Amino acid sequence: MIRIFRAISVALTLIATSLAAPAANRALQEKTSAAVPAPRPATPTDTPGKMLVLDVTGIAERVNDVVVNVRSLAEGGENIGSGFIIDAKGLIATNFHLINAAEGRRTTALETQDTAQTKLVTNVTVTLHDGRQFPASIKGYDKETDIAVLEIQSTGQPLPVADLGDSDNLRVGEWVIAIGNPLGLDHTVTLGILSAKGRTGFGGQFDDFLQTDAAINPGNSGGPLVNAQGRVVGINTLVLERTQGLSFSIPINTLKSILPQLIERGRVTRGSLGELKTRDIDNDIRGLMKLPAETRGVLVIGVTRGTPAARAGLRKDDLITAVDRQPITSYVQFNRIIASKSLGAKIALQILRDGHEYTLNAEIGEETKK
Repeated sequence: MIRIFRAISVALTLIATSLAAPAANRALQEKTSAAVPAPRPATPTDTPGKMLVLDVTGIAERVNDVVVNVRSLAEGGENIGSGFIIDAKGLIATNFHLINAAEGRRTTALETQDTAQTKLVTNVTVTLHDGRQFPASIKGYDKETDIAVLEIQSTGQPLPVADLGDSDNLRVGEWVIAIGNPLGLDHTVTLGILSAKGRTGFGGQFDDFLQTDAAINPGNSGGPLVNAQGRVVGINTLVLERTQGLSFSIPINTLKSILPQLIERGRVTRGSLGELKTRDIDNDIRGLMKLPAETRGVLVIGVTRGTPAARAGLRKDDLITAVDRQPITSYVQFNRIIASKSLGAKIALQILRDGHEYTLNAEIGEETKK
């Protein structure tokens, strides 16, 4: 019994102390407020890497104004997703699969790219944050990166515009915020971290996804992934089925690199070496080819006759180690380098063949649309 009373006495003492603490803290703050400035919240001008206050509420309020709801009618039903305003005159970035008529109710992961001819939806509606609705036209699209640009004709005041960041400067572990319309629930905000960069293996030749554990669900597609400074660093695009905390976004720099072409021509023209199949090398391939452990590059597994690759002299089982002296580390990087070259450009391919180094000269052709 004595122990019980003693415990009650200690508990009451702790409660009294906690109640007195705020008053004491206020008195201390009043004495020191003139000498010590209050901490300021994070702003877009904060330097990455420095400690800052994560103002999720402020970021959400600011970015929500540029996030839109995107609905389109496809053969399989209605596509529901998100987008964000990138130009005050009415340009909106979103996912290509939301305007692909063959998709119909896209809900989970990116499927392997098919060879069917693209068929676009004919009815797209955009709903702004303030509730206004507009019919949207398709300004441009790029199936390879799952990016599309819509256009609406808005009257009155210029539209608010998203602040685009630099996805190349992202660091794993940074806070990120996903905003969109999952399952039709408008302007839902979720918080997480950047789990990884450069994720590949989803069937696209330009796969280069950001991975996050911020919740991304059906309907988030096309919405922004935002960093702690309130800048858009990614376009939310997919979540793997039967998993938790595995969501993926397209780096915003991918959009920035093709946006001029999408606005001017509606499509993206890329350099190509023709029908050239490559794969990343792993320890098994290094062992089979008796290569040093530090060897990097892509292995040629197929070359089609009559293509720029074949005319350059590339053969099956060649190991491409560099393009114009730039080391090759993955097939995605190799594809991006080739795609960035202009039609007719001359390039030098450094290869390993039967243990010997060679340099092959190739001329870039134009990507063949399937």
